[in-house]
Amino acid sequence: MKKKQREVEVIPFEYELTDEPITGMAGLPVIMAAAKALGLEELFDEHLSIKLRKRGYSEYELAMGVILTLLAGGENLEDAEMIRMDEVVSGGRFPHSTTVGDFLRRFDGEEIQRALVEVQDALSRSILEACGYSRLTLDMDATMIKAEGRKREGTGRSYNGVNGYQVLAVFAAEPGLVLATDFRPANVHPGNGAVKLLEHTLTVIPDGTSLHLRSDSACYNKEVIGCCERKGMTFTITADMTAPLVSRINALPESEWHELTSKEQVGQLYYQPVGWEQAYRYIVVRKKKGEDLFGAVYTYRAFVTNISRGKPAFLVKRHRRHANVENGIKELKSGLSLSAMPCLAYHANRAWFGLGSIAHNLYVGMKLIFLPARWARKTIKTIRFRLLSIGGVLVRHARRKILKIPRYHPWSRELIRLRDSIVTAR
Repeated sequence: MKKKQREVEVIPFEYELTDEPITGMAGLPVIMAAAKALGLEELFDEHLSIKLRKRGYSEYELAMGVILTLLAGGENLEDAEMIRMDEVVSGGRFPHSTTVGDFLRRFDGEEIQRALVEVQDALSRSILEACGYSRLTLDMDATMIKAEGRKREGTGRSYNGVNGYQVLAVFAAEPGLVLATDFRPANVHPGNGAVKLLEHTLTVIPDGTSLHLRSDSACYNKEVIGCCERKGMTFTITADMTAPLVSRINALPESEWHELTSKEQVGQLYYQPVGWEQAYRYIVVRKKKGEDLFGAVYTYRAFVTNISRGKPAFLVKRHRRHANVENGIKELKSGLSLSAMPCLAYHANRAWFGLGSIAHNLYVGMKLIFLPARWARKTIKTIRFRLLSIGGVLVRHARRKILKIPRYHPWSRELIRLRDSIVTAR
């Protein structure tokens, strides 16, 4: 029997090259305008001095080469060419990918790295002041960045055998800003440097803001607890289930346990670990695992807090929202493609990640300050798909430049309103 040939649908048009100024990233100039409206150019001019000569691109232009590449969806240095070759977006002035690589490799000292941190701090502070938060929840967590190959500098092997880098980060949960990061080898304990990073974070936050810290057990130590007490912060930190703590939990009478969910119960106790200055309130959640000869067998999870009031069920619900920090980490690693580092040099990769954090806060600031409230929880991928990736044609009329975008694109008018909002603010 003769086999029926499969019909192939013909593409209903041909492709043709043109010299007309066309772009597929009509929303990217709005990001550039938002950066200037938020004072990012002045911040780079003030804090960062890394160039060897005055001619050529400024530090701000070189930094924006990385920031715009990441916001546009680029994953490595070569992807900067996509923007450089786009006449509409670049305006004929955008650094070559090799120039961007040379720029990153100049971050070879702690002083230069600190300058980049100062830019991020000042940007975060200005966004927080503009938004006027009276309370903030700080989520601290660490994440791994796998390094492909063995030639990358500054990597380490984590507890599970993965070779790469580790980033300890502090997020402000309400706005979604990343307030501080520590980029280091993966073989460092996740809680190492937590106090120093937390103290640095507090310098970014406007005075008078009420603060609450949430963390997993990596920060379960008396040093972090002591820092929170000195700074007047409340906290909920997941506890290590040590033998003495489990023994105290097992001694709780049944009357102290109350239903949390259909499968969980919650209880509480005061306990002072060895070496700690005082006893603290522990909220414990238990879940039945099975039974043995002596009765029911439970698994326990607990967190420590200095909040003396409030029902345990409410505090459990609040502490469990710490899991949302994974969404912030996902924005950095997936939304901005920071799950892989592009350079062999450790200091260049550290600068790449630092600029990625600034890119993250830039788009968060743009959402919170210049876009309607319904955009506040949109991810960078959504912003990129709906606003940044609109097609357009640049025309000149009466000495004006006009970027024409599709009338019936579902988000065209939103992009125009965003542009007008930024121009009015400036």
